[in-house]
Amino acid sequence: MQSRRGAAAALCAIASIAAWPGVARAQTFSRFFGFGDSTIDSGWYRSTPPLNTSPTFNTDFAAALGAGGGKATTNPGGVSAEYLAGKFGLTATPANTAGGTDYATGGARNNQLNTALTGGNTAAVPTVTQIGNYLAGNNGAADAGALYVISTGGNDITYAANQLAAADRSAYVTTAATDLVAAIARLQAAGARYIVIPNQPESFGTAELKSLRALYDSTVWSGLAARGVNFVPADFNAVIAAVIANPASFGFQFVSNTGAGPACTQPAGITSGWATMCSPTSPVSTLVSPDAASTHLFADDLHLTTAGQQIVADYEYSLLVAPSQISFLPEAQVKTRAAILDTIFSQIPISQRSNAPRGFNAWVSGDFSFLKIANANGFPDDPGTPAGATAGLSFKFGGDWIAGAAISAGSTTQSFSTMGSYRQDDVAGSLYAGYRHNRLWVNAAATFGMSRYKVDRPVQIGVTTQPNTGTTNGTNVSLAFETGYDLVSGKIEHGPVGGMRFQHIRVDGFIETGSFTSLSFGGQTRNSAVSQIGYQASYDAGKVRPFARAAWNHEWASTDRDVEASLTTTAAPSYTMPAVVLGKDWGTATLGVIAPAATNCMIMVALTGQFAQQSATAYGLQVGLNAAF
Repeated sequence: MQSRRGAAAALCAIASIAAWPGVARAQTFSRFFGFGDSTIDSGWYRSTPPLNTSPTFNTDFAAALGAGGGKATTNPGGVSAEYLAGKFGLTATPANTAGGTDYATGGARNNQLNTALTGGNTAAVPTVTQIGNYLAGNNGAADAGALYVISTGGNDITYAANQLAAADRSAYVTTAATDLVAAIARLQAAGARYIVIPNQPESFGTAELKSLRALYDSTVWSGLAARGVNFVPADFNAVIAAVIANPASFGFQFVSNTGAGPACTQPAGITSGWATMCSPTSPVSTLVSPDAASTHLFADDLHLTTAGQQIVADYEYSLLVAPSQISFLPEAQVKTRAAILDTIFSQIPISQRSNAPRGFNAWVSGDFSFLKIANANGFPDDPGTPAGATAGLSFKFGGDWIAGAAISAGSTTQSFSTMGSYRQDDVAGSLYAGYRHNRLWVNAAATFGMSRYKVDRPVQIGVTTQPNTGTTNGTNVSLAFETGYDLVSGKIEHGPVGGMRFQHIRVDGFIETGSFTSLSFGGQTRNSAVSQIGYQASYDAGKVRPFARAAWNHEWASTDRDVEASLTTTAAPSYTMPAVVLGKDWGTATLGVIAPAATNCMIMVALTGQFAQQSATAYGLQVGLNAAF
């Protein structure tokens, strides 16, 4: 009866440091919203034809729509917004259709009606108005989980260059940019968190256009940074420059936006931006060749073909998911360090039970496992195969005590499910102690380790693979303890167990090299505080002792953290995206056997695994040898 009361008391004490299942925040996108001009307009004018005073234009436009036109690309191909949304399982249909979320309107200026288009088109909704309409239709609130792309400004720059006196152009472009900044700031204040904003093609066109585009981009990006708006700056200019510099590798034969470069034939009377009326069967503007959508970069003098739109979407996708990929580095470290602590704790009772003539035990243990960290829809996963070895030496003293030290080395190569991987190499030193008196026992361990990471993060851009590599270092400081109370029922020893494990992980920032998709990443800190409650049992079968253990774990530390990234191709504000989020609760189980390998030498073999953790899967094999002397 007394032993039962003691077991109950121990179980209650252990339970006080554990918690039951909770729900972790997952990084994913709920919907896609687009604001801007024809660069991301997914077909606004198919439902709302442009208002034009030219009967010929209206007739031609209607005929082009009937033949599948309506987007500023090589129809029926999509624009980059559609391809980007699709990568996350979302859609980007025009907002003037049922359920549509793409408010972008071809010809839109930032905050003024575009009356300078052929025939005086006033149907182009200004981008600031688009944002206002979205907020007004949602009671002033922006979807915090949505992905927003805002691509606009080109029509303001063209208007300034072609319609205004030279002395007025810079002021107009600056005003257009600041108007947009104010609207985006309102959007973020309403709840928007994930906003992509590409720049203008600063490297192309006349010197006047280059200057105005650079002014516009600088005003928008610096203005948003000054207001504290977190956004993803996309270097569209660098993407196009990279394609033009090496067109054959991207599958292009023509990369000019003049002469024979455009994929769509130019209609009579239309001087610019005619891709909206282009399709293989359009009577107004057709493809110059059946494969033009993939062999030409530009559809007309301004807009990209289907292949070009996909390249832009691939690039923007890489910017969005890269921070999540790099966030795997400390998350994998949490799991691999836990394996080291498990190894040490599994050797302490073996040493305590041994008959060491001089009180010493030397041991070595290897751990081989599979670890997969899953991500949200559209974000890459991270499977790999960690392996490590730990060697330790302990001394028994005072009858109840054991103290020791251990050294560990391990490595894992974790793959990105898209492509690429990173290698993590660790070395760690540990001090540990154990106390056992009658049926009560307590173990503790402190560990300090250093890590080296080699990251290989290639990015698929169109038909090409762009290389990105980088290296960095990290540290891990850990402290763990566990306790339990053993009951004896014949040859079965069993009882409750529980404990806490604390980790402080730091991964240094680093800069990738290799391509226009390379990024730099800020340092990361990951804290972990995991409680554990469970039950274990072993059976004394003479020389062999099989054992089993099951426990429930809860992460008390916050797992909601962000990873900072920056472009390497141009000066731009850094941005942050959420790290991968693992479940706060999970189970662990161990099944093994301890048997003599030689005189005063024991071997342990155990299968380990975890279950029921959101976004993580792990299982492995542990083999150890413990010699008493």
